[in-house]
Amino acid sequence: MRLPPRSVNPQDDRPPRGALIVVAIGLVACVVAGLATVGKGEGEFAHLEWVQSGTAPDSKTTPLPGSKGTMQFVATHIRATGTNVSGYSLFTAGSTLKISAGAPVDGTHVLCSVKTGGGTEIAQSTGGLRGTYPRSTEQGIYSQEVPETVLMDFSSHSSEVAVLEVLDRPTRFTTERGVKLEWPEYHVGWERLGYAIAGKPKKDLELPFFTIWRTTKVPAAAIACSIETSAGEAKVATQVAQKKRSPPIDEEAEAEKAEEKEELEAAEEG
Repeated sequence: MRLPPRSVNPQDDRPPRGALIVVAIGLVACVVAGLATVGKGEGEFAHLEWVQSGTAPDSKTTPLPGSKGTMQFVATHIRATGTNVSGYSLFTAGSTLKISAGAPVDGTHVLCSVKTGGGTEIAQSTGGLRGTYPRSTEQGIYSQEVPETVLMDFSSHSSEVAVLEVLDRPTRFTTERGVKLEWPEYHVGWERLGYAIAGKPKKDLELPFFTIWRTTKVPAAAIACSIETSAGEAKVATQVAQKKRSPPIDEEAEAEKAEEKEELEAAEEG
């Protein structure tokens, strides 16, 4: 096979100038896109500390109609970050609903809610979902991962994304298999979780849940769960609140804590 003859003038064998420009533009676009991806994924997150924390005592046990079964709230908690320059802070409020072993809740629905006051709205995660956990799913929540940290849309430290640690995280969002969850219709300042329970719990059934809010007020929440059976309805409720609004975010101090934590984790891994 014979190759085509080269031109006498070497310049005639160079690629057209237009083609070089197109290639150059393409390379620049790739570099810019790569930098943007790295920056968004690694360099624009602000690690926020919980600067306030509180708990509520375990609620009284509520009897379930027509049985010896009971339910109550345990491990009710509230935590808040510092306040940003716009006057907002983030806070988390949650609890664990505990239903006694053998309670006749098979085939029933449990409706839990977390309600807040004015000046408060549910925070949004970076994935566009509301800050309510566990997530709604028809596949069951037994295998749903409990996050160690969550990423929420929130302005601080010259960033628009806040990293929050989930403290005292449970092993699972349910201690029994076959529990499904859906989020009912959204209402401002009122998050609800609808549980469907497949059978009688073989041991005490625990359903931990938590929500994350943004507020300009003192962090506070009213938490309630109700169960409706063929014999009637039962309800349990509690409240939890901080005593005051959070102080302004100390960006320098929190940045130092984040660096110290990263260094400690790196040393433990090494």
